[in-house]
Amino acid sequence: MNFVRKRKSPRRPVNVRAYLYTRDGWPLGECTMSDISDGGAQLVISEIEDLPNELLLSLSRDGTVRRQCELVWREAGRIGVRFVTS
Repeated sequence: MNFVRKRKSPRRPVNVRAYLYTRDGWPLGECTMSDISDGGAQLVISEIEDLPNELLLSLSRDGTVRRQCELVWREAGRIGVRFVTS
């Protein structure tokens, strides 16, 4: 993929269950974080068609550990997100 050249920090492989929410807190579903860097992550998710461009990625079901994200790319069951600082 072309994305490697645009990365500012290296990605680390992980296998972590995560949860996606709209910016307003509505649940979008579960996913698996397959890798992460300081600036973003790659997620494996079954339903990628109706995802908003801005979303929340939570590492806990109750949403206490979460990051605001921007959808950067989507491809065959995987998406790339960039962490947004507010």
